[in-house]
Amino acid sequence: MSLLALAGGVLIYALRRPLFAWHEQLPRMHARTAFERFYRFLSLGARRGVVLLDNGSLQRYAALLFAFVVLLGTWAYVSGPAGGGIRVPGLVADEAAVAALCVLLLGAVGATALYRERLLAVILVSLVGLAVTLTFIRLSAPDLALTQLAVEMGTIILMLLVLYYLPPRSAPKSSAPRLVRDLVLALLAGGGMGLLTLLMLSAPFTSISGFYLQQSVPGGGGANVVNVILVDFRGFDTLGEITVLAMVALASQALLDRLTLRAPAHDADGRRWAGDVHPLFLAMLMRPLLPLALTVSVYIFLRGHNVPGGGFVAGLITSVALVLQYLANGIDFAQPRLPQMPAALLALGLLLAAGIGVASWPFGRPFLTSAHGEVHLPLLGDIELATAMVFDLGVYVVVVTVVVTVLSGLGRLSLRAHAGSEGQA
Repeated sequence: MSLLALAGGVLIYALRRPLFAWHEQLPRMHARTAFERFYRFLSLGARRGVVLLDNGSLQRYAALLFAFVVLLGTWAYVSGPAGGGIRVPGLVADEAAVAALCVLLLGAVGATALYRERLLAVILVSLVGLAVTLTFIRLSAPDLALTQLAVEMGTIILMLLVLYYLPPRSAPKSSAPRLVRDLVLALLAGGGMGLLTLLMLSAPFTSISGFYLQQSVPGGGGANVVNVILVDFRGFDTLGEITVLAMVALASQALLDRLTLRAPAHDADGRRWAGDVHPLFLAMLMRPLLPLALTVSVYIFLRGHNVPGGGFVAGLITSVALVLQYLANGIDFAQPRLPQMPAALLALGLLLAAGIGVASWPFGRPFLTSAHGEVHLPLLGDIELATAMVFDLGVYVVVVTVVVTVLSGLGRLSLRAHAGSEGQA
């Protein structure tokens, strides 16, 4: 081995000049050069990935989201423990349930097929919400039915307002491969949700509903178990939800305040818009309806702890009443008559909800522990009151402020759009 090492050394020394010449021909490589090449490689890959995934197409975003959810659900189902199979719950389908299901399917399929007819598509979407509301009534859930109906009314009205700013014509029809892809993803996602629902309904579990039903009156001071759960037993969850709503309202205000759109002078068929934007008959009809709607809202709020109602539903009713005032009388009439302090009102609602929870600490109770009891008032007699009503009031304030904030933003957007159109004219 030593002789071989010596021979190799002599050979390399003898060939040193050709080796030196070959080494001089090699490109110079420094750490800086290697880093810059690697950085360019990563940047190019990142740009190509962004172009592939983030191209500004909402359709592609939705397709990627649904595909990921389908893959994740499939992986969880395949890799999870083997269950006892799917057992269809023993529900009796009567004529009313079948009719509601048909309306729901008709609305969903019709809105998908007729998406180019935007007004008709919005009406069909409202049919889906109405079918869900009727389903809640059929399943003896009046609180959910009231909430769904109020949400549906407010959402549809806001969607109709947004339709005004959309392009008059829809995008070109998708290609056949893309339609097939979307159809497959829709079937997989819908079938997966149906399968997941059946698995949840057929799985053996211990229900906690009995505890809530038993403790609703002695523990929460209210016979409406749904409202007691929202503002008492699961009040911390509700506090988080209204906090999210407040953040959404502030974010929408920031976005709409910096947005300027051009108001279309004609409809999709080239006809000019009607000059009477706010008909006198509609304006005169809506003004006396406002105090009536507010009275109903107060009634729904006060009764919510014992019968269907509560702060959330009452807030939605008030919001719908205010939305109708905007539609009937215009932004110039309604906005000066409403407080334009969304941040302060949102803070007030959150402070009411969180403050009544903190108020239990001096008494050695956990956060959001409520108290209830009867109070004797002259002429009125004994009235049962609960501190959870203050929490419910905070929910009411937040819900109303969120809707009014979004509506005010759309109204200011309309004013800027009309001002821009008049300036161009």
